[in-house]
Amino acid sequence: MGGRVWNIEVIRSDEGIIFTTGWSEFFAHHSLNFGYFVVFEYRGNSTFFTSILDHSGCEVHMDAPIASSSSSQPLPSFQITMSARSFCHRCIYVPGTFARTHLPRFENEVQIHDAAGRVWQIGLDRRGNGIVRRIARGWAAFYSTKNISPGDTCVFELINSDIPAFNVYTVAAGGRQLL
Repeated sequence: MGGRVWNIEVIRSDEGIIFTTGWSEFFAHHSLNFGYFVVFEYRGNSTFFTSILDHSGCEVHMDAPIASSSSSQPLPSFQITMSARSFCHRCIYVPGTFARTHLPRFENEVQIHDAAGRVWQIGLDRRGNGIVRRIARGWAAFYSTKNISPGDTCVFELINSDIPAFNVYTVAAGGRQLL
């Protein structure tokens, strides 16, 4: 993910193949949780490309290196590739590492700013410890109004962490576009 190379030792046992040295770091860095799905695509020479899907089937990318539109400094961000399942559940999961690092605990709402200057108040679901788990109430109205479809990649660029606020972009071959 993100072009980073992870060295993970693999051993064979009676149960199959087991990841050992390096796996716990990979696991922690990507905030893998029960129900996440890691796809390994063999590239030859003991090398794999990985994709990580969250509970809703959305592909998760950590801290996408996308520069802010108002600054040359990159703002914290994450991106999600929308799946058909995420439309059924009407929510998207926020990567755990991103939520723990950049979002305040016990928040109930996040603001999403669109290209027209409208601010959308979107409800958040939290874990028991107050860390944001997913963007939920109001998300379906946003993605429907903005014509987001399965297969679209949305980048969530954090523009304020005190009162959580994001610019949300779609990413296409020609670059990104503020929704």
